[in-house]
Amino acid sequence: MKFEFPMTTPEAVGIPSAAVERFLMRLENKRLPMHSILMLRRGKLVFETYRKPFDVNRKHRLYSTSKSFVSVAIGILIGDGKLALDDLVTKFFPDLVPEDLHPYTAAATIRDLLMMATPHLRNDSCTYTPQKPDWAASYFQTLPTHLPGKIFSYDTTATMMLSIIVKRITGVEFTEFLRDRLFIPAGMSEDIRCIETPCGHEWGGSGVLATPRDLMKFAYTCMNGGVINGQQLIPADYIKAATSKQIDNTFTAGDYEHTFGYGYQFWRTRHNGFACRGMGAQLAICLPDQDFILVTTGDTQAIPSATCVIYEALWTEIYPYLEKYVSLPENPDAYEKARARWDGQEIIHVEGAATSPMAERISGVTYRSSGNELNFTSLCVTLNGDTGTLAWTNATGAHTLPFGIGKQAGSRFPETHYYGSRIGTPAGYGYDCVTSAAWVTDSTLHLVCYAIDDYIGTLRMEINFEDNTATVQSIKFAEWFFDEYYGLATLEA
Repeated sequence: MKFEFPMTTPEAVGIPSAAVERFLMRLENKRLPMHSILMLRRGKLVFETYRKPFDVNRKHRLYSTSKSFVSVAIGILIGDGKLALDDLVTKFFPDLVPEDLHPYTAAATIRDLLMMATPHLRNDSCTYTPQKPDWAASYFQTLPTHLPGKIFSYDTTATMMLSIIVKRITGVEFTEFLRDRLFIPAGMSEDIRCIETPCGHEWGGSGVLATPRDLMKFAYTCMNGGVINGQQLIPADYIKAATSKQIDNTFTAGDYEHTFGYGYQFWRTRHNGFACRGMGAQLAICLPDQDFILVTTGDTQAIPSATCVIYEALWTEIYPYLEKYVSLPENPDAYEKARARWDGQEIIHVEGAATSPMAERISGVTYRSSGNELNFTSLCVTLNGDTGTLAWTNATGAHTLPFGIGKQAGSRFPETHYYGSRIGTPAGYGYDCVTSAAWVTDSTLHLVCYAIDDYIGTLRMEINFEDNTATVQSIKFAEWFFDEYYGLATLEA
């Protein structure tokens, strides 16, 4: 039988449901576009909520939380005696190491890669790009900047190399290796998968797709000394070291929450905790002393402070109740109120007015331009009650995107050249997305499109209508897509 966490109420493990609701409200008040929230205490799932169209069974891109999965694969191989922390990286790539390899690169070890202390200053454009056919070769071809093992310099290349090392040792990609060693015995989804690099390896630094419950089971196994459901799946000494501080990271930290040190592809946190952390609010925050885990997914790439908002909500609303090992009287009304706050609700939509005096004047009008930064040659907004469409023509052709007003509208984004299962290779289809719009002034319409596919990203457009012109400002927050939608344009009717 597949392992599942038993479920209970927050009160049963000492957390008031009202505190959970306040936690959600803090995120809501900051307009964070979250997708899921899960809380686990004392091995029991005490709260779980999803924003539509996400649900318990839908796989979610984990971005850099994927790195912790690769670390665990390395740890299992170390436990098997297949490699060691002090092994040189070059040992596993005799076919790629040039004769004139720089001594800094030659000195790098598995440990150095695990703790983000490679010989390269973080510069993804040097070590890998979608256009480079062999990312492992690029690692050795990139000129190093310093001795490895000395400073923390967060670089996804490190994890990429580790995931390829797993393949070179086992003959299979790291998710396939973890399937029998971790995923199945831990009750995780058997079909967890990963986006591929241009050279066909799994992109362990950013590409894992799994459900939030999968992430919770993974995090619990790590916090529980590598044990779940009575099975020791990860070597205890390795996971203890991996989730402990191995290197200082205060110099390059962008905020206080990420100044507590870094382990082996795990972040340290306040209160003697650790976390798996991925772009856009993919988080598993583990507090071993309090026997508590918070898992979140979302798309907060457009909000730089979002991760700190989540942490602050945790420390303020939930953490004070974790210091005592008590139970509270059941409060079913408060529990249902907390669940109803998000359960079945849509991803947060654009704030603003549903209509404007300008709406009737501009609806269905086509605006044109012979040249602008966005390469838009035409643009037309059509409004129909609480729905609408944005139609435009650019270098890739004529496109239409439906949107809701005061609600989301689901569709496929009308570009088919963005990457699919392999970076650098067009998918041939548009990403699933949800889009909403609202009037923020009488003459200005805001539109936000969230990609919710294997690739998560945000596209924002502001369209100002005045006299016979439409002026568009478009910005994107996404890795390697929506690129042509960054800029400004004025078009005329």
